Amino acid sequence: MPEFLTFSFLIAAIVAAFAGMVRGFSGFGAAMVMTPALSALYGPAIGISLCLLLEIAVALPLLPRAVKYVDWRRIGVILAAAIVGVPVGNLVLTQVAPEPMRWTISLIVLGAVTLLASGWRFRGRPRPVTTLAAGGMSGFLNGLSGMAGPPIIFYYLAGDETAERVRANLTTYFIFVDLVTLVVFAGRDLIGWNTGMLALWLVPAVVAGGLLGERLFPLASEKFYRRLALFLLVAVAIGSLIL
Repeated sequence: MPEFLTFSFLIAAIVAAFAGMVRGFSGFGAAMVMTPALSALYGPAIGISLCLLLEIAVALPLLPRAVKYVDWRRIGVILAAAIVGVPVGNLVLTQVAPEPMRWTISLIVLGAVTLLASGWRFRGRPRPVTTLAAGGMSGFLNGLSGMAGPPIIFYYLAGDETAERVRANLTTYFIFVDLVTLVVFAGRDLIGWNTGMLALWLVPAVVAGGLLGERLFPLASEKFYRRLALFLLVAVAIGSLIL
């Protein structure tokens, strides 16, 4: 059992609650909030593992209401590509210095946000190669940093689907890609018993935040939803540059 009055655990619980609220509202963003903070508190390997476990915990209660809006065929294609990308990203995490990759990813995200903020939108259904590329990059980033979001968020926000459908597809996809990533981490002995127990004690905070965020979602307009998504993308890109 963690010491509940220690600074690190209290901060982790606050971060988990806020991240859960962001995920419950938008369908994404929890990893962007948790990964930098938990990695700073417990180290990258434990921080990323905690993030993956807590992301699944917060998303599961949101899944029943999301499934009726999910495009399962497209999610399947994205996930197939992500499954290939996850072990590659995990290998890079354990073998290559992260600094150049971190800067490259941040600059790509900032460029994508600039394009979206300009008002550009994809017209028509994305081609299979675009879908596969988004899934592969998402899986790679999840294996590398526990943050599968930016490529997939950009992929969905570039289209003209409603916020409700975007949120449902993101919520569903992240559960599956996080499960795949956890299997890869466990297979390489990157998740220990203590990490699992710490995640267990943080679950109430992240789930409570998620349920609150879900209650707030119907109060937001489509315009506000997309602005929040862009803000989170910018925040994670800049945060990755300065951490």
